[in-house]
Amino acid sequence: MEDYAQRVLEIVARIPSGRVVAYGDIARALGEGGARNVGTVMSRYGSDVPWWRVIRADGRPPQGHEAVAVEHWRAEGTPMVRGLLDGGRADLTAARWAIPSVGEQPPGQRGALHHVELWVADIAAAKRSWGWLLGRLGYRLGDDWGHGQAWELGSLYIVLESGPDVAAGAHERRRAGLNHLAFHAGSREDVEELVAARAEGGWELMFADRHPFAGGPDHYAAYLENDAGFEVELVAE
Repeated sequence: MEDYAQRVLEIVARIPSGRVVAYGDIARALGEGGARNVGTVMSRYGSDVPWWRVIRADGRPPQGHEAVAVEHWRAEGTPMVRGLLDGGRADLTAARWAIPSVGEQPPGQRGALHHVELWVADIAAAKRSWGWLLGRLGYRLGDDWGHGQAWELGSLYIVLESGPDVAAGAHERRRAGLNHLAFHAGSREDVEELVAARAEGGWELMFADRHPFAGGPDHYAAYLENDAGFEVELVAE
Protein backbone atom coordinates (compact mmCIF):
# COMPACT_ATOMS: atom_id res chain seq x y z
CA MET A 1 0.00 0.00 0.00
CA GLU A 2 1.38 3.40 -0.92
CA ASP A 3 2.39 5.84 1.83
CA TYR A 4 -0.43 8.31 1.07
CA ALA A 5 -3.07 5.62 1.46
CA GLN A 6 -1.56 4.49 4.76
CA ARG A 7 -1.65 8.03 6.13
CA VAL A 8 -5.29 8.46 5.07
CA LEU A 9 -6.27 5.22 6.81
CA GLU A 10 -4.41 6.18 9.98
CA ILE A 11 -6.50 9.36 10.23
CA VAL A 12 -9.73 7.48 9.57
CA ALA A 13 -8.88 4.93 12.27
CA ARG A 14 -8.63 7.78 14.79
CA ILE A 15 -12.05 9.34 14.10
CA PRO A 16 -14.04 8.93 17.34
CA SER A 17 -17.34 7.09 17.43
CA GLY A 18 -20.22 9.46 16.70
CA ARG A 19 -18.07 11.91 14.74
CA VAL A 20 -17.40 12.42 11.01
CA VAL A 21 -14.98 14.14 8.68
CA ALA A 22 -15.28 15.07 5.02
CA TYR A 23 -12.95 13.68 2.36
CA GLY A 24 -11.53 17.16 1.87
CA ASP A 25 -10.84 17.52 5.61
CA ILE A 26 -8.44 14.59 5.44
CA ALA A 27 -6.68 15.94 2.35
CA ARG A 28 -6.18 19.31 4.04
CA ALA A 29 -4.87 17.68 7.21
CA LEU A 30 -2.30 15.75 5.17
CA GLY A 31 -1.42 18.77 3.05
CA GLU A 32 -1.50 16.60 -0.03
CA GLY A 33 -4.06 15.52 -2.63
CA GLY A 34 -7.74 16.39 -2.57
CA ALA A 35 -11.14 14.94 -1.75
CA ARG A 36 -11.08 12.73 -4.82
CA ASN A 37 -7.72 11.22 -3.84
CA VAL A 38 -9.00 10.43 -0.36
CA GLY A 39 -12.15 8.92 -1.88
CA THR A 40 -10.06 6.65 -4.07
CA VAL A 41 -8.11 5.42 -1.04
CA MET A 42 -11.32 4.73 0.86
CA SER A 43 -12.90 2.83 -2.02
CA ARG A 44 -9.83 0.59 -2.38
CA TYR A 45 -8.70 0.08 1.19
CA GLY A 46 -11.33 1.50 3.54
CA SER A 47 -13.18 -1.67 4.53
CA ASP A 48 -10.99 -2.26 7.60
CA VAL A 49 -11.46 1.21 9.10
CA PRO A 50 -14.66 3.06 10.14
CA TRP A 51 -15.40 4.20 6.58
CA TRP A 52 -18.88 5.46 7.47
CA ARG A 53 -17.27 8.31 9.40
CA VAL A 54 -15.80 9.76 6.17
CA ILE A 55 -18.49 11.63 4.28
CA ARG A 56 -19.24 14.03 1.46
CA ALA A 57 -18.81 17.76 1.97
CA ASP A 58 -22.56 18.38 2.30
CA GLY A 59 -22.96 15.83 5.12
CA ARG A 60 -24.25 12.95 3.00
CA PRO A 61 -22.89 9.42 3.56
CA PRO A 62 -20.44 7.75 1.16
CA GLN A 63 -22.08 7.27 -2.22
CA GLY A 64 -23.54 3.81 -2.73
CA HIS A 65 -23.38 2.96 0.97
CA GLU A 66 -25.94 5.40 2.35
CA ALA A 67 -28.23 2.97 4.15
CA VAL A 68 -25.44 1.07 5.92
CA ALA A 69 -23.66 4.28 6.90
CA VAL A 70 -26.82 5.76 8.41
CA GLU A 71 -27.33 2.59 10.45
CA HIS A 72 -23.82 3.00 11.85
CA TRP A 73 -24.56 6.66 12.62
CA ARG A 74 -27.70 5.75 14.50
CA ALA A 75 -25.86 3.09 16.51
CA GLU A 76 -23.09 5.57 17.41
CA GLY A 77 -25.38 8.53 18.07
CA THR A 78 -23.90 10.65 15.29
CA PRO A 79 -25.73 14.02 15.16
CA MET A 80 -27.90 14.17 12.04
CA VAL A 81 -30.06 16.80 10.44
CA ARG A 82 -33.67 15.93 11.45
CA GLY A 83 -32.42 13.61 14.21
CA LEU A 84 -31.41 9.97 14.57
CA LEU A 85 -34.73 8.51 13.46
CA ASP A 86 -35.48 10.62 10.39
CA GLY A 87 -32.07 11.96 9.47
CA GLY A 88 -30.02 10.88 6.49
CA ARG A 89 -27.37 13.59 6.50
CA ALA A 90 -24.79 14.34 9.18
CA ASP A 91 -25.10 17.60 11.09
CA LEU A 92 -21.61 18.88 10.34
CA THR A 93 -21.83 21.67 12.90
CA ALA A 94 -22.20 19.15 15.70
CA ALA A 95 -20.65 15.98 14.27
CA ARG A 96 -17.52 17.18 12.45
CA TRP A 97 -14.29 16.06 14.08
CA ALA A 98 -11.37 18.48 14.08
CA ILE A 99 -8.46 16.39 12.81
CA PRO A 100 -5.40 16.90 15.05
CA SER A 101 -2.23 18.08 13.39
CA VAL A 102 -0.42 15.21 11.75
CA GLY A 103 2.75 14.54 13.74
CA GLU A 104 6.14 14.77 12.12
CA GLN A 105 7.21 11.41 13.53
CA PRO A 106 5.83 8.64 11.31
CA PRO A 107 4.22 5.58 12.93
CA GLY A 108 6.64 2.73 13.42
CA GLN A 109 9.71 4.96 13.73
CA ARG A 110 12.34 3.66 16.14
CA GLY A 111 11.44 4.57 19.72
CA ALA A 112 7.69 4.84 19.14
CA LEU A 113 5.41 2.44 20.99
CA HIS A 114 4.62 -0.74 19.09
CA HIS A 115 1.87 -2.08 21.39
CA VAL A 116 0.68 -2.12 25.00
CA GLU A 117 -0.48 -5.34 26.71
CA LEU A 118 -2.77 -5.17 29.74
CA TRP A 119 -3.32 -8.35 31.76
CA VAL A 120 -6.72 -8.43 33.42
CA ALA A 121 -8.52 -10.74 35.83
CA ASP A 122 -11.96 -10.55 34.17
CA ILE A 123 -11.92 -10.39 30.37
CA ALA A 124 -15.68 -9.82 30.12
CA ALA A 125 -15.46 -6.74 32.35
CA ALA A 126 -12.36 -5.56 30.50
CA LYS A 127 -14.10 -5.89 27.14
CA ARG A 128 -16.96 -3.76 28.48
CA SER A 129 -14.87 -0.93 29.94
CA TRP A 130 -11.81 -0.91 27.68
CA GLY A 131 -13.76 -1.83 24.56
CA TRP A 132 -16.15 1.05 25.15
CA LEU A 133 -13.37 3.56 25.76
CA LEU A 134 -11.05 2.46 22.97
CA GLY A 135 -13.93 2.39 20.50
CA ARG A 136 -14.87 5.94 21.43
CA LEU A 137 -11.25 7.01 20.94
CA GLY A 138 -11.15 5.62 17.40
CA TYR A 139 -9.58 2.19 17.94
CA ARG A 140 -11.08 -0.77 16.10
CA LEU A 141 -11.29 -4.34 17.31
CA GLY A 142 -8.81 -6.55 15.51
CA ASP A 143 -8.31 -10.06 16.90
CA ASP A 144 -10.59 -11.60 19.54
CA TRP A 145 -9.50 -15.01 20.83
CA GLY A 146 -11.91 -15.46 23.73
CA HIS A 147 -9.62 -14.65 26.66
CA GLY A 148 -8.05 -11.71 24.84
CA GLN A 149 -8.58 -8.89 22.35
CA ALA A 150 -6.39 -6.57 20.29
CA TRP A 151 -7.60 -3.02 19.66
CA GLU A 152 -5.86 -1.21 16.79
CA LEU A 153 -5.21 2.43 15.97
CA GLY A 154 -2.92 2.86 12.99
CA SER A 155 0.25 0.91 13.75
CA LEU A 156 -0.33 0.87 17.52
CA TYR A 157 -2.45 -1.77 19.21
CA ILE A 158 -3.57 -2.44 22.79
CA VAL A 159 -4.01 -6.01 23.98
CA LEU A 160 -6.37 -7.12 26.75
CA GLU A 161 -5.36 -10.55 28.05
CA SER A 162 -6.72 -12.83 30.78
CA GLY A 163 -5.12 -16.16 29.92
CA PRO A 164 -3.96 -18.89 32.31
CA ASP A 165 -0.64 -17.13 32.96
CA VAL A 166 -2.32 -14.16 34.65
CA ALA A 167 -1.49 -14.35 38.37
CA ALA A 168 -4.25 -14.01 40.95
CA GLY A 169 -4.78 -10.63 42.56
CA ALA A 170 -6.24 -7.26 41.65
CA HIS A 171 -4.48 -4.49 39.76
CA GLU A 172 -3.20 -1.73 42.03
CA ARG A 173 -2.10 1.42 40.23
CA ARG A 174 -0.25 2.73 43.29
CA ARG A 175 2.12 -0.23 43.41
CA ALA A 176 5.32 -0.30 41.39
CA GLY A 177 4.42 -0.91 37.77
CA LEU A 178 1.84 0.68 35.52
CA ASN A 179 0.08 3.68 37.07
CA HIS A 180 -2.07 4.76 34.13
CA LEU A 181 -2.32 5.18 30.36
CA ALA A 182 -2.75 8.68 28.89
CA PHE A 183 -4.55 9.18 25.57
CA HIS A 184 -4.93 12.15 23.27
CA ALA A 185 -8.71 12.54 23.42
CA GLY A 186 -9.45 15.36 20.96
CA SER A 187 -10.88 18.73 21.89
CA ARG A 188 -12.08 19.83 25.32
CA GLU A 189 -15.61 19.14 24.10
CA ASP A 190 -14.57 15.60 23.11
CA VAL A 191 -13.13 15.02 26.58
CA GLU A 192 -16.32 16.22 28.25
CA GLU A 193 -18.45 14.00 26.00
CA LEU A 194 -16.46 11.00 27.23
CA VAL A 195 -16.80 12.13 30.83
CA ALA A 196 -20.58 12.57 30.45
CA ALA A 197 -20.97 9.08 28.94
CA ARG A 198 -18.40 7.31 31.16
CA ALA A 199 -20.95 5.19 33.02
CA GLU A 200 -21.82 3.37 29.77
CA GLY A 201 -18.42 1.69 29.95
CA GLY A 202 -18.20 1.36 33.72
CA TRP A 203 -15.75 4.22 34.30
CA GLU A 204 -15.78 6.68 37.20
CA LEU A 205 -14.40 10.21 37.25
CA MET A 206 -11.41 10.62 39.54
CA PHE A 207 -10.48 13.87 41.29
CA ALA A 208 -13.95 15.24 40.51
CA ASP A 209 -13.43 18.26 42.75
CA ARG A 210 -10.46 19.35 40.60
CA HIS A 211 -11.77 18.31 37.17
CA PRO A 212 -10.74 19.20 34.47
CA PHE A 213 -7.50 20.66 35.87
CA ALA A 214 -6.47 17.87 38.26
CA GLY A 215 -3.16 17.70 36.40
CA GLY A 216 -2.47 21.42 36.80
CA PRO A 217 -3.99 24.75 35.73
CA ASP A 218 -2.63 24.48 32.17
CA HIS A 219 -3.44 20.81 31.63
CA TYR A 220 -7.02 20.06 30.57
CA ALA A 221 -7.69 16.35 31.09
CA ALA A 222 -10.08 13.84 32.62
CA TYR A 223 -8.93 11.00 34.85
CA LEU A 224 -11.14 7.90 34.82
CA GLU A 225 -10.95 4.62 36.72
CA ASN A 226 -12.76 1.37 35.92
CA ASP A 227 -14.03 -1.33 38.27
CA ALA A 228 -10.73 -3.22 38.06
CA GLY A 229 -8.75 -0.21 39.27
CA PHE A 230 -7.16 0.75 35.94
CA GLU A 231 -6.71 4.49 35.43
CA VAL A 232 -6.70 6.41 32.17
CA GLU A 233 -5.96 10.06 31.48
CA LEU A 234 -7.86 11.68 28.59
CA VAL A 235 -5.89 14.71 27.47
CA ALA A 236 -7.45 17.56 25.48
CA GLU A 237 -5.50 18.91 22.52
